[in-house]
Amino acid sequence: MTQTKNDILELAIKNAKSIGAESVDIILTENETLSVSTRLTKLEKLVQANISEVNIRVSVNNRYATISTDNINSLNDNNFIEKVVSAAKNAPQENIQIRPDSTELCNKLKKIDIYDNNFIADPNNFVHKAQECEEIALQTNGITNSEGAEVKYAKTIFTLIRDDGFCASYKKTENQISAITLAEKNGNLERDYAYSVSIYNSDLKSAKEIAKEATEKTLKRLGAKKIKSCKVPVVFNRETSGQLLSSLLGALNGASIARGISFLKDKKSKKVFSENITIKDKYAIDRGLRSRPFDSEGLECKNTNIITNGIIESFLLNTKYANKLQMNSTANASGWERISPNNVFIENGKHSFTDLIKNIKSGLYITEVLGNGINIITGNYSQGAVGFWIENGTISYPVHEITIAGNISEMFLHCNVASDLKLEFGIDSPTIFFDEMIVGGI
Repeated sequence: MTQTKNDILELAIKNAKSIGAESVDIILTENETLSVSTRLTKLEKLVQANISEVNIRVSVNNRYATISTDNINSLNDNNFIEKVVSAAKNAPQENIQIRPDSTELCNKLKKIDIYDNNFIADPNNFVHKAQECEEIALQTNGITNSEGAEVKYAKTIFTLIRDDGFCASYKKTENQISAITLAEKNGNLERDYAYSVSIYNSDLKSAKEIAKEATEKTLKRLGAKKIKSCKVPVVFNRETSGQLLSSLLGALNGASIARGISFLKDKKSKKVFSENITIKDKYAIDRGLRSRPFDSEGLECKNTNIITNGIIESFLLNTKYANKLQMNSTANASGWERISPNNVFIENGKHSFTDLIKNIKSGLYITEVLGNGINIITGNYSQGAVGFWIENGTISYPVHEITIAGNISEMFLHCNVASDLKLEFGIDSPTIFFDEMIVGGI
C-alpha cells in the first residue's frame, strides 16, 4: 500500500516517541512555483518547480532539537529520526515552556479567502505577459532601456502535525508582476519600477498597467538634481512608509525585546510615538497577502493592537518569547524560532496628501529608499533615498544621491499621517509626514 504524506508524518512521530521523544512537532511546506523573466522582450529565465520542506522538532525532558529536509521520505529513515532525538537529549534544558499546550491549539479553522482555486499557471501565458509588459514600456517615448519584466506564481500548502493528535493545514496562492525601466537625459540615467502582488491572479495589475506605471515613474525622475545638506520636513510615500514600518517591526519583535536588543525593550504600555500612530496586526483579511488561520505552533492567529495612539500595547510574540517576557503569545510564530507579522498596517490619519504638504515651504518627498534602515538597538535611522523636492507646498523637481537620517523615536514622535492607506503588500502604511529629518546631499 502506498504511503500518503500524512502516513509518513504520523509514522515519524510514532518512531520518535518510541525512542524517547516526549513531544514531536512536524511542519510540512509544499511549494509549487512558476517564474518567468524577460529582458528586452527576450525570454531570459523560466523556472518551474515543486519543492517540499519538512521541519521536525522533538523534545526530551524540556530539551529541544530540530532538523529539516527537502525529502519527506527521509522521515522513513530510522537514523534520521534517531539523530534529532539524540540531539534533543544532549541539548541545553529550557527553563520555560516553549511549546503551547494542547488545550491552547486552534480547534476550528477560520475560513479566509487566500487561495485562488481556479487559476492555472501556464508558462506560455507568463512569457507573453512579461514580453507584453516590456514591449509597451519600450515603445514609450523617452524610455531608452529595460532591466526586465518578471511574472511569478506560487501555491503553498502548509501542514502542521503534532504528537498530541493536532493536524491542520491551509493552502495559499500568490501572484506577482514587476518591471524596471530606464531613461536618459543629458548623460544621466534614471530608473524606476512598478510592482503588483496579489492572492488572486484576477486582482493583479495588467502588463499594460505595470508598463505605464514604471515608465511614468522613470520619466518623472529625469533631470534629477542634487541638493545641499539640510534639515527639513520629509514625507515618505506609501511604499517607503511601508518599508519603514517593516523595519520598525524588528524592534517590536518579541525575540528582540527578550534579548534586550531593541530600543523599545522597556516601553510596553508607554507612549513612545505621536498619538497619530496606531499600528495593527490582522490575520483574517480576505485576499490579504499575509493572512493565515493559525501560526506555525498551531495557535489560532489573532488580531493584535501593537500601538494605539502612540502607546505600545503589545509586542509580536510566539510561545517561547511570550513566556520569557511573562506575556501571552500573539500567535505570530513562524517556524520554530522566528516571529513574523500577519497583515500589519498603520491606520489612516485625518489629512489628505495635499493637506500634509501644503504648508511645507521647503522639504523632501521620498519615493524610494536604498540600503539598510533602522538600527533596532539604538533606534537610529539612515538610508539612501531618491524623490522630489517640495517648494511652497508643491512637488517641484526630482532629486537624487541623497541620504536621510534621524532617530525613530524622535521621527515618530513628531509626525502626521495621511488618509491614503491601501492594503497591498501585507505590511502597509499611509503617506507619513515627519516634521524634520537630516538630509545629506552636497
